[in-house]
Amino acid sequence: MTRSVDMINGGLFKKIIVFTIPIMLQGILQSVYNAADLVVVGQFSGDIALAAVGATTSIYNVIIGLFMGISAGVDVVSSFYYGMRDEKSVKKVIDTSVIVAPILGLIVMVIGIFVAGPVLKLMKTPSGGVLESATTYLQIVMIGVPFSMLYNFCAAVFRTAGETKRPFIYLVISGLVNVLLNLFFCGVFHMGVKGVAIATVASQVISSVLIFVNLLVNKGLFSFSFKNIEFSWHKLKRIVAVGIPAGLQSAAFSLSNVFLQSGVNSFGDNAIAGSTAVGTVEGLMWVTLNSFQNATTTFTSQNVAAGKIDRARKAFRYTLLMTAVLGLFLGLGMFFGKKWIMAIFIKNNPIAVEYGYQRLKFTFPLYFMAGIMGIMPGAIRGHGQSLPPSLITIFGTCVIRIVWVYTVFRVYNDLSILYLVHPITWVFTILALTINYIIALKMTIKKQKNREAIA
Repeated sequence: MTRSVDMINGGLFKKIIVFTIPIMLQGILQSVYNAADLVVVGQFSGDIALAAVGATTSIYNVIIGLFMGISAGVDVVSSFYYGMRDEKSVKKVIDTSVIVAPILGLIVMVIGIFVAGPVLKLMKTPSGGVLESATTYLQIVMIGVPFSMLYNFCAAVFRTAGETKRPFIYLVISGLVNVLLNLFFCGVFHMGVKGVAIATVASQVISSVLIFVNLLVNKGLFSFSFKNIEFSWHKLKRIVAVGIPAGLQSAAFSLSNVFLQSGVNSFGDNAIAGSTAVGTVEGLMWVTLNSFQNATTTFTSQNVAAGKIDRARKAFRYTLLMTAVLGLFLGLGMFFGKKWIMAIFIKNNPIAVEYGYQRLKFTFPLYFMAGIMGIMPGAIRGHGQSLPPSLITIFGTCVIRIVWVYTVFRVYNDLSILYLVHPITWVFTILALTINYIIALKMTIKKQKNREAIA
């Protein structure tokens, strides 16, 4: 595999764009898996089915968030070694991550299948049709978790190589399969939530097989071979040291939404349907903006390892500006187009639509702040700190939201009060992460000066 983007030399702005756009499209396509499920069941199977799929979204996002965070460990560690031109260590990181990914996925799959029902009950998912369908959907999609884990770890390897186009192509293929199978199972065979769940798993299998086969047939550094496996416990520890805090951060962010979802669930099926529609669009905006985190992490890590601190700092400024501008554009566009957006998900249910409006007025116009909050930990991890930004984000997005649900929301018991916590936590977390970034940057500069003094 040849490196498509040289992150250490040359102009930055264009390279960040070239590197990020395929990742952005990948994230959108992965979100389309669930969005396609919602659209199809909403149109063919009704609001009960829509509410059932929506009730599982926050739980499934906890799992995916954990995996995405751990895969960030692969990205950071392999990028650091590549920046140091330590190809032997890069190879060990690749082999180790490819072996570990499906094993972790299988463990989570088994646990998820058994706890799906009890967790949905704890979330106050309405009993009857919604609870039964939601449990079935979640148990089926858990089968795809090992494949999703493998795909994300392999994609992290591709990002280190500066190659982001091929993973995108694989998701285009699997995404089209997902949509077609959704329509086939629900429109022709009327399988409802079972049909869309099976379609989602099938698409995940396809994307993971395609990207893994690509690693097998590649030659050179960024490849994988069963004949020459170099598993390393030391490299696994480094991946875990970076990836677990990042994974817990992502999972905690999604976990906070589980508690918020339990608040929404207490208002009934229409509230769930309306909130689910808006939450799905928010998810698409999130992965679009959060794609810059991957660019921030990879560019920062490689340049810090190469001793180019000013270039790493410049890359962060670019990604920060891009995220803010794009987030503001998307948020306002979605806000003013809310009628058409809600019509995509909800059919002939004005009450559910009004519930959706109640949520989006607090999130869409200010969603650029969520994007800024998302990319800042990526820059900090690129400077070698993984735990501090994770703890800050966990406190800002998870702890504060949970406390809000059981204090302020319990007193007022109004959905507007529940949704107000989103912008409040965004502002707090951004301020705390800014301080963390300044400290991390100063530490990196100090380390470089010490190395230069010794040399």
